[in-house]
Amino acid sequence: MLTIGIYPRKSVYRDNSDSVNVQVQLCKDYAGIIFKDQEVDFRVYDKDEGFSGKNMNRPSFRELMEDVRSNALDVVMVYKLDRISRNVQEFSAMYDIFQQHNVSFVSVKESFDTTTPMGRTVMYILAAFAQLERENTSERVTDNMRALGAAGKWTGGKLPSGMTSVRRQVGEKEHSYLMVDENTIWLVKQLYGLILQGYPITRIERYCKDHGIKSQSGKFLNTSQIYNIITNPVYCQNSIEAYYYFRDQGCALPDEQLFDGTKGLIGYGKTKSGKQSQKKQDKAAWTVAIGIHDYVMPAAEWIAAQERLGVNKMIRTAKHDCGILKGVMRCKCGARMDIRTYMKNGIRFSYYYCTDMARQGKSKCDTGYIRIEEIEDAFLKQLRRIRLNPEGFKLQRDDADGSLQSTTSIKSELRQIRTSIDNLTTALMTNMDSAASSYIIAKIEELDKSKRALEGNLRQASLRENNARTLQDMETEIYNNICYLLDNFDSIEYHAKNELIRKIVRKCILEDKSLRIIF
Repeated sequence: MLTIGIYPRKSVYRDNSDSVNVQVQLCKDYAGIIFKDQEVDFRVYDKDEGFSGKNMNRPSFRELMEDVRSNALDVVMVYKLDRISRNVQEFSAMYDIFQQHNVSFVSVKESFDTTTPMGRTVMYILAAFAQLERENTSERVTDNMRALGAAGKWTGGKLPSGMTSVRRQVGEKEHSYLMVDENTIWLVKQLYGLILQGYPITRIERYCKDHGIKSQSGKFLNTSQIYNIITNPVYCQNSIEAYYYFRDQGCALPDEQLFDGTKGLIGYGKTKSGKQSQKKQDKAAWTVAIGIHDYVMPAAEWIAAQERLGVNKMIRTAKHDCGILKGVMRCKCGARMDIRTYMKNGIRFSYYYCTDMARQGKSKCDTGYIRIEEIEDAFLKQLRRIRLNPEGFKLQRDDADGSLQSTTSIKSELRQIRTSIDNLTTALMTNMDSAASSYIIAKIEELDKSKRALEGNLRQASLRENNARTLQDMETEIYNNICYLLDNFDSIEYHAKNELIRKIVRKCILEDKSLRIIF
């Protein structure tokens, strides 16, 4: 029997769309033509609707590739090449895996045969064109958004605090523009007032909590939200001072003569979308345009707020190399633990403290300040115990149930079932006209159902055993690093110790008087 894996995908999800089902049916119909003399079994991997072709981390795609690696498929079939990949390099790597496991690849739309050199050449050419089309589409969208931003139009997304949007007719089209919301802009003005008074951002966060000041969504503001508001050009006056400030930062700007001090600004390109998340861009990548909304802060005050942020950042810079667990320490409440150091009578005192406690008070967390020596001694003591008893050190596993079958036993059962099906099929061919044929067919169907279940179990067992091997390798590497750290602790400088600990430890959690290490 020939096992065919069908992979359909559509980038945009719609409830009333049946295009994924159509792709599956077209693949089945095509398989019926090119494999008409063979018995086929279809497996459909259809849970990736809404995922982009440039994203290789798709659930059904991962399942498909796992089945390829476990030799569960003979053919992978798609309606169109760009359904499975739009990147030549990634497609080439994927097809190499197909070849390693003797899996053929068929595309219905392009109708090429990968068993011939010409077919493989055509396939790579089509993959290159699919990637080119995706990149051209992305560039067109980016250029269009940049043009809208440069013209002062609102390009969409979450509205800045204290702002609303309006639709206005410009020529034959309607466009969105920002406007100041007089009912909510007070919050923005208050935050700028606090930063100009010398408040650091962490103290502003605490001030907002103490005074019940919340965002428009009804939640307390955190430091990241406060920073984004204060650094947003949308509140800045379009005066000549602002022009020179942004020019010195390397931003793309309109003509200098447009900076007449009458309106606010709009910053475009402050973040860039990546494969998994958005990343803040340097100001040199920003485009700053003139909006139609009134400004909120005079340019001189807005610029002073930016300079104030720089001062606060310098004040927060660590002056002492201490705290080898910096970056991995967590409080029992889940917040990050930072380090406070001060000198008294020529003696240095250093403490770990909960950042939520420092910002929001002991009503939020009562952990207090704990001497660095106490925590780090407890940490090293646990590492020494692991070194003496490496068998007791295990990473968390998903397959804690020891009763689960191994791939070897499942493959043995599958061989027996397949042999039984073959024998029954032979018996059926010689007894088609007898009363026993119905019983033979029923038994074949029963065995086939068991075979399918075992094939599913085999995929899960293969994945589980691969994960177990990976965990074992990780455990060995972590143990070796622990031994290296303990053997060379006195000779390794502070930053190297911290870097090594970050490599082997996910986090350390302070639970009252005890320390829990998670690797």
